[in-house]
Amino acid sequence: MSPSPQLDTDVAIETPEHIVFRYRLAGPARRLVAYLIDLSICYATLTAVALVVLLAAGGAAGVAGAAQSAVGAGVGLLLLLLFGIQWLYFAVLEAWRGATPGKSALGLRVVTTTGRPVGLPAAALRNVMRAADALPLAYSAGCLSIAALVSMSATRRFQRLGDLVAGTMVVIAARPRSAVPVVLSPPALPSELAMLPDDVHLDPDERQAIEMFLRRKVHLGRARELELAEMIAPLLADRLGTPGADPSRTLALLYDRGESAAHALSARSSKAG
Repeated sequence: MSPSPQLDTDVAIETPEHIVFRYRLAGPARRLVAYLIDLSICYATLTAVALVVLLAAGGAAGVAGAAQSAVGAGVGLLLLLLFGIQWLYFAVLEAWRGATPGKSALGLRVVTTTGRPVGLPAAALRNVMRAADALPLAYSAGCLSIAALVSMSATRRFQRLGDLVAGTMVVIAARPRSAVPVVLSPPALPSELAMLPDDVHLDPDERQAIEMFLRRKVHLGRARELELAEMIAPLLADRLGTPGADPSRTLALLYDRGESAAHALSARSSKAG
């Protein structure tokens, strides 16, 4: 009997430049394991702090009024820590890194439904909605969230109520790999270099889109290569003032000049530091 496949799927997101990125969505089982890891971290920390408070109260038992003060301060600290676990832990880490330690351990990341990094407002909103996701078993710490399971089962992107309200989704982050650098081939001609601006600045989305195109074009037919290149090359050519009869070649030249400028800037920064 073969093992059942994991409940994960893919979603395609098209950018304004008509470049399509694919994300692999995380299913409920994988997300539950990540959540249990986070709960273990949170409540292990809470337990450790509670033990310290008890030890401090025990050590101060012989001093009049000191034990009561230690217990009062300890209870305040525990309540503050509990507040942080409930309302700050997930929101702050997801806004800062896109993932909590539990999600990172499972290779998960929170992004918007447009594929962008999640900001603090969206991360806070999806975290606030955990109370609704936990219904009707509100005292299960979200481990048996019927509302969340129903919502994820009914939505194409496995979104719980918090995701629907915040416009987010949980994806499986692509594993980093040492990719072969994209090399301009054939090398730029003097006439091509003359028409390029001295400073080509590509934002991260543009750089990623062009790099994906350049890596894929070797597997495409010439007609499909030009079709894809014409979706983005004219926009960049207008912004950078770069004419070019061949949009595919134009993208390769702009990418090469942009990478060279970025490496030169990095080298100058390193020397200055």
